[in-house]
Amino acid sequence: MSGEARHETPAAAVPAQSNAAHHGGTQYITGGGDVRAVNVFVVLPERPREDDSATPAPTRRERLRRQMSRDVRAAAREVITRQGVEALTLAEIARRVGVTPAALYRHFDDLGDIVRHTAQDIVAELTEQLREAIEKERETDFAARLIAPCRVFRRWALTHRQEFRLLFGTPTVAAGVAHTDVTAQWVRELATLWGAEHMRLWAARPYPIIADEYLTPLMRRQIADYRAATGVQMPLGALIVMLSCWRTLYGQVALEVFAHLTPLITDQEPIFELLMLESVTRMGLGADYRPPESLRGWGHRPGMYA
Repeated sequence: MSGEARHETPAAAVPAQSNAAHHGGTQYITGGGDVRAVNVFVVLPERPREDDSATPAPTRRERLRRQMSRDVRAAAREVITRQGVEALTLAEIARRVGVTPAALYRHFDDLGDIVRHTAQDIVAELTEQLREAIEKERETDFAARLIAPCRVFRRWALTHRQEFRLLFGTPTVAAGVAHTDVTAQWVRELATLWGAEHMRLWAARPYPIIADEYLTPLMRRQIADYRAATGVQMPLGALIVMLSCWRTLYGQVALEVFAHLTPLITDQEPIFELLMLESVTRMGLGADYRPPESLRGWGHRPGMYA
């Protein structure tokens, strides 16, 4: 490879934001012996502000409709939590709410629609917990801001196993075609959450990645589509690193949730933390890793790997 390759984010691929924070500058990609200058312009979308003054007060009918929607979703959530999404039926939800099954159709299209809206509640709950974990860490502590939500995600999954199955497991009959919408939502939500932290890291401390020409045409196209759909504006190789981190996190958590290693390995936190260390080390943050209190004294040390 010769010459200088520049990566410039296409303006059309960046979601329009009137209150966006911009970070720019010349960064460098290193890998395979090459050093390449890259112009990185990162747009981090801000969360929209609610403006109650612009919204008229709901009517009594609207309040009752909203309350019914909340009651139905709460009933569905209870069934999912106690018995799993497979046990979810219109009859059971109606019984818990105190209405006839036919009355549910005044508020939802079908059972899949109830699953879709209940899943949205669960995703909102989960992402808020992950966001709070990130915001507790210093903005310059990239390793902590990447690992903290991973730990919260693991704890949430182990205490909400049925909800994890709904969001991240295989499709069920109850979810029906709504499963595609459920999956699409959490993909976007998690990409927004973790993507913002990966973009900040890349803008400040770029790390070795695979150059575009070493990716197959299919992979280049698919990762570029992912970038356009999620708004996570980084070079394709950096996006692959981010997705690899998610694959590592999801794989380990799924093994625990579905108890695939039990009873041979009963305490999987050390394995989980080793994977966290390996993930951030890949991005040049190994020396910044800090173990949790339960594993105090363990962590990245010279000579750790034989």
